[in-house]
Parts: sequence; structure tokens; C-alpha cells
Amino acid sequence: MADRSRWQPARGRGISLRAILIAVAATPANAYWMTYTYWHFGHYVGPGIIYYNCVVYLVGLVCVNAVLRRWRPRWVLSVGELLTIYLLLSLATAWCNVDFLSDLPEAISNPFWFSSPANQWDELVLPYLPGWLTVSDPEVISGLFEGYSTLYRGHVMLAWLRPALWLSAMVSALMLAFVCLSSIFRRRWSDEDKLLFPAAMVPLQVVDRHHGLFRSRVMWIGLLLAAGVEALNTIHGLIPAVPPIPFYLDPGPYIQGLHPWNSIRQVAMGIEPIVVAVCYLMPLDLLFSVWLFNLMFKAQLITATHFGWTTNIWTGFPYVDNQSLGGYIALVVSVLWLGRNYLRQVVRKVLGLSSSLDDSGEAFSYRGAVMGLLVALGFLIYFFSRGGMGPVLTLFWAGHFLLLGLAVTRIRAQLAPPMFELWWIGPNHVLPMVMGTRAMSQQAQGMMWITYPVTRAFNNAPQPWTLEGFKLAESGRMDRGRLAWLMVAITAVAAMSVFWGTLHVAYGSGVAGNADPEADHHALDVPELLAQAVGNPGGPDYSALMAVGAGLVSTIALMALKMRFVGWPLHPVALPIASAWATDYHLPAIFTAWLIKAVIMRYGGLRLHRHGLTFFLGVIIGSAIAVFVRSIIAWLAGVPLL
Repeated sequence: MADRSRWQPARGRGISLRAILIAVAATPANAYWMTYTYWHFGHYVGPGIIYYNCVVYLVGLVCVNAVLRRWRPRWVLSVGELLTIYLLLSLATAWCNVDFLSDLPEAISNPFWFSSPANQWDELVLPYLPGWLTVSDPEVISGLFEGYSTLYRGHVMLAWLRPALWLSAMVSALMLAFVCLSSIFRRRWSDEDKLLFPAAMVPLQVVDRHHGLFRSRVMWIGLLLAAGVEALNTIHGLIPAVPPIPFYLDPGPYIQGLHPWNSIRQVAMGIEPIVVAVCYLMPLDLLFSVWLFNLMFKAQLITATHFGWTTNIWTGFPYVDNQSLGGYIALVVSVLWLGRNYLRQVVRKVLGLSSSLDDSGEAFSYRGAVMGLLVALGFLIYFFSRGGMGPVLTLFWAGHFLLLGLAVTRIRAQLAPPMFELWWIGPNHVLPMVMGTRAMSQQAQGMMWITYPVTRAFNNAPQPWTLEGFKLAESGRMDRGRLAWLMVAITAVAAMSVFWGTLHVAYGSGVAGNADPEADHHALDVPELLAQAVGNPGGPDYSALMAVGAGLVSTIALMALKMRFVGWPLHPVALPIASAWATDYHLPAIFTAWLIKAVIMRYGGLRLHRHGLTFFLGVIIGSAIAVFVRSIIAWLAGVPLL
């Protein structure tokens, strides 16, 4: 016990100046590396619940600590410092990831570059885009799309600086709102509901040397097995004669002409070891429910196509994504309803009335959190009003975005599914669905769609990291208030870093030199969707709204059955996350994790389950290290090793 007290920091000392400097200095380098490896080699940084690069950084710091402990004990990083660096870099990675802020430089410039008489964007798009958030000078953006140029020219850098600063301020305001909401709900979800925070197990086990993770033979078996498999596939990429161990299955060529089986949307599937390992952390009933509901949604698509009930499996009947939106709404409503007494006490505390709650240990007092939320919303109203989007519409946009993020935060803290992917149900799609585009001005639509990359998919949503950060603060003895402000600050650093990293890489190779052929199409969503909305104004989409209602009712029914019958096998949270395209892709991994865990729990009991957790923690660490090393080899060899 005495030894433990020596290596753990005193309360509040976990957030040290050197930990902050390490995280801030590493953020631009991390953003550049993510951008470079993705653009040139198509490499991702792992499932949204945990990132390869951040696991490697944390393990590397732990190894450095082991050396320092022997030769320079006074330089050893404390548990709180390690967790601070891990959290801030994970949060920065979430902001900088694919399908998020990394698409913004293209999104705010490609309407001007790709405008032509054929698409009529000169009339339908360009007049409604705010000039202070876009870059339109052909001389400036030609280097972005054609390459063989440089960002480092005075007029080029100045052209990008203004929109980069404005958009960085916007996402920083969103992060302030995130940490305020998490500060309000932390006590209810962490202390009273005692959510498990499964994803937090990885960094906590890695930094806690007294737990003995790195002395476990079971962990090393998992680590070496995963690293060995990934290493073999890396060697195959360099020497094709060496046979690989395939993680990917693409039945597309076999079912392409088989109607209606070719209507299941995402055909390619994967069974990556790290995804299986992350899924093993999930509860057994959720794993079962996710793959079962995913097959149910596939059956809906196949049936609708067979009988000719749909002409668009992506946005038409049976409106799979809208059913998921109804499920998320049901989750938010249920959480708020079940916590109504707690929220009543929060309101009393904010108003200065007697309350049973003590907010002295929170990141912000409840009154301070509400004030911070109002400040964030006030800035968002000012920001969007500059582009012609009124206060009421902005509040609806922000409210939908924040509440959807709140649902994702709760699900991650409770169950930790491997990834969220909420396509077609963010505020940019839901507001036109509810109000109709005829009720919105063209300027408002232009302002809304220019920020579309921020709300597109939620597969790397930063909001859940705020609540998880407060959970990590308990183990690292970190001051939550300082941590909250650091999360806001690192957001601004990450946003500017991703602009710099993306532009630095793109001006060298050009958008057309991108390894992923879909990446430029992601950014082209902005002008294409705006042109569609302006050119074909319409009213509310009642069919889609009915699908939202069906998902809401189904999820509430599942909640009632779960609470009514002990051992009810279908988890209500699985319904909204089962339809995601990421779930389609990871379906074999989810099923494999369920099968392994079911067998272990049935025949091995709790003891073998604990060994399983240790083994799969090793798989996560081994996969992360091997994939990170692969990206370095790809960079050195100039070969896209996947």
C-alpha cells in the first residue's frame, strides 16, 4: 500500500503542465499522420470506440515510464498525467478523423471548383454560401485539387485562415456545450446508475501497473497472436507470395445480379481482431440483439425490394435510418423521464433553492454548467445568424445535435458498441424532413449544409469522450474542472491542426491523388445536397416521420419488455445501432464476439470470462501496435498496406 501511494499523484496533480504540453504538441503531429496515412494509403485509426494510435501512444509512454522508473524516478509520469494525455489525444483524434472535420477544407471550397453549367451550382449553390466560411479564389484552391503546390504562400494561408478560425470557434462552442451537459449528467449516470464505462477499461488497465496486465501470460498470448496475424498480412502486402489471413469478405460479385438479395446496402464485411476484442467488452444480450436486429433490417430491405415497395434502399422505404432515429429519440426520452427527479433537483440548485444534490465535486457547478451551455448556444446563434440562419432554426439544429450526442454518450458509457454511424438522421436531414425545405430560406440551408461534415455520421462523435474523461479523472485523481476546460482548448487546437494537416497533404498530392476514391465524394455531399434542396423545395416527409414513429414505438416496447421480464434477451439499445452501415460491415465480428462470449459464460463461468477479458485486452494492444507499425512501413515503402 505504501508503494502505491508513492506512484499515484496527489489529488489534482494528474493534470500537470508537462502532460498538457505533451498533448498539445502531439496534436498537430497526430493530425498530420492521420491525414497522410489515410490520403496516401487509405489507413484508418480504428473503430470509433477506441483508436489504434492513442493506444500505441499510451503503451509507448508506459514503456518510457518503465525506463524512467529505473534511471530517473523523478521524471516518471503519474497515472493522472498518462490518462490526461490519452484522453486529450483521443478527443483530438475524434475531431480529426475521417468523415468529420477532415472533410471541411474540401467542403468549403469544392462548390466553387466543381461548379459547371451542367450542375447549375452557379445558380443553386454559390449564391447561398457564406463568403466568410468559404474559399473561392481559383488560384488558391487549384493547388488543393490538382496538387504539386504548396500551402505556404501568404495569400493562400490568409484565404484559409478566416474560415478555419470561424469553424474552430464553432466546434469549440459545441465542445463547451458537451462538457456542460456531461457535467450535469455525470452524477446521475456514473454515481447513481453506476454505468460500467467498458471502453475506459483499456487505458485504465494499461496504466495501472499494480494490476499486473503486462505480467499476465494470457494478455501476452492475445497480444502476440493479434500482432502475429497483422504482421503476416503486412508481409503479404510487401511479398504477395506469402499467404495472408483474410479479415475481409466481399460477396458483392456473387449477389450483384441476384434480385432482391443485392439490396442489403453494405455488402462487404470484415472480422478484424480488434473489433472482435472491443465487442467482447459489450454485454452478451446486447451483442445478440445487435446482430439479430441487423439481420431484421436486412430482411426489411430485401422484402421491400422484392415486392417493389421501394425505389431507393438508402433513403426510401423501409426508411431504416429513420427507424433508428426513432430509437435514439426513445432512448433520450426514457433517460430524461427516468432521471426527472434528479433533473428537478438540478433545476432547484440552479435557481438557488434547497436541493439534495452537491455539485462541489463536478467539473462545473450546475449553475455554471447551465450558464456555459447558454454561452455556447448564444455563440452558435450568432455564428449561424451571420450566414442567414435564424435563432429558432439554430436552436432546433443545436438541440437535435446535442440530444443525439447525449444518447450516444449514454450508450457508450453503458454498453460501448464498437462504432456509431448515424447517417441521414443528423439535424441537416431531420430539420428538412420535419419542416420541409419550403419553410427554410436558401441562406439558412446554405449555412446549414456548409457545416454538414460536423453532423454527418457521428461515427467519431467527440461528445462521449467528455463523460468518459470525467470517469478517467476519478482513477487519475484529476480535477474535473481543469479537465473540462482542457477538452475545450484541445478542440480548438485539433480543429486548426486538421485544417493544417489536410491542406499540407492535399496541396502536395491533390484531392485526386487520394487513396480512398470515396473521400472527395464525402465533401461533395455539401453542394450536391444543397443543390437538391434549393432546386426541389418540398414539404415535410410524412413517410419518413412515420418510420421515426415506428422506431420510437418499437424501442419503447422493447424497454417495457426488458423491465417486465427477467432474462428478456432483446436489448432495446441494439435497435437504433443495428442499422448502421458500420454494423453491417462488422456483423461477422459482432457475431464472433457473441459466440465466443456465450460459450465462455456458459461453460467457463466468471473466472474464464475474466481471462477472456485479459486475453482480448492483449488483442487490442497487439492489433493497435501492429497496425501502427504497418502504417510506418507503408510510409517508408510507399505501399498501401491494408
